[in-house]
Amino acid sequence: MNWFNLSFVGWVILIAALAIAAYKLHVPNIWIGIGALALVGIGVIASVAKAKPRI
Repeated sequence: MNWFNLSFVGWVILIAALAIAAYKLHVPNIWIGIGALALVGIGVIASVAKAKPRI
């Protein structure tokens, strides 16, 4: 498992936990979806930035 996969799995777990918490707090589903999509984008950018390039 490389650094990108490990980092991205961590982001997915964090996003799932935040989405469940928002659902329990009765946040509208559209805002949960928008927030999750934004966090996925941030997670991909952060994971790629920290991944070691293969030469």
